[in-house]
Amino acid sequence: METDSIFHALFRDHPEWLRKLTGLPLPTGCRGSARVFKQLEIRCDLLLEPSEPLDPFYLVEFQLYHDHSIFNRIELARQMLWKGLNPREDCRRRDYQPREVEAVVLFGSQSELPSNSGRYSAIRVLFIDELLKSLAAREPDSPLLAALAPLSETESELEKSAAARYRQITQDRELDRVDREVLTEIFSNLLLQRFKTKNREEIKAMIAELTPIHETRVGRELLEQGLEQGLEQGLEQGLEQGRRETITKLVRRMAAMGRTDAEIAEWTDLPIEEIERIRGSGEG
Repeated sequence: METDSIFHALFRDHPEWLRKLTGLPLPTGCRGSARVFKQLEIRCDLLLEPSEPLDPFYLVEFQLYHDHSIFNRIELARQMLWKGLNPREDCRRRDYQPREVEAVVLFGSQSELPSNSGRYSAIRVLFIDELLKSLAAREPDSPLLAALAPLSETESELEKSAAARYRQITQDRELDRVDREVLTEIFSNLLLQRFKTKNREEIKAMIAELTPIHETRVGRELLEQGLEQGLEQGLEQGLEQGRRETITKLVRRMAAMGRTDAEIAEWTDLPIEEIERIRGSGEG
């Protein structure tokens, strides 16, 4: 799975989520960024820069495939960053306190750990599958846990849990709107990587299968296009103003999965007559 950019987006603006997941003693007020060490052509997934001068920097790498070079690369990056943070003239002063750099690699599981890991004791090693199990035991309703569920659940489990995981994110009252959008987008991207034969519309339909339409991303997009106002004024006008093609595909998909007209009406808020019309027409 291509997860580097996903993890960077997830934890760059929210180091506290990484602290919650890993238990790492990350300093408060960290700022996250990607870092390229041009001298060595090494790119690090995430650099957390502390706000306090005595707190350590954190170099974080997310590794979900086998790579024997990972520890060499991270150790070189750590040393280059340490050298850049601590000029030689400062290091020669007796009263100088060097800026420290902690290096962390998060593997998907033990199976990705290279055989040479024991040689790099300065690099902290964690495993995402173990961290998710621990987080599930501590906070089973965590929206972060829901967003990362595609990393740990099987495809059959995800088919059943996707809608509930989505609601777990969108209905969390402690998250603001932007954070909910970030987590739902990450959840959708991870689902796309797990279900490579499905397109984005099919992923949306899978999430919406057991979810009231107004609680889904599809529903919000429809409402933003004027469906809500249109339903008040008349169904046909609302569908014209909204995304008629999307709602038609959703109805057809639910019908193909054996849902009755009554069940579809319950989850989409559409009248039975409109559902019968969509199913009986050649639309979509």
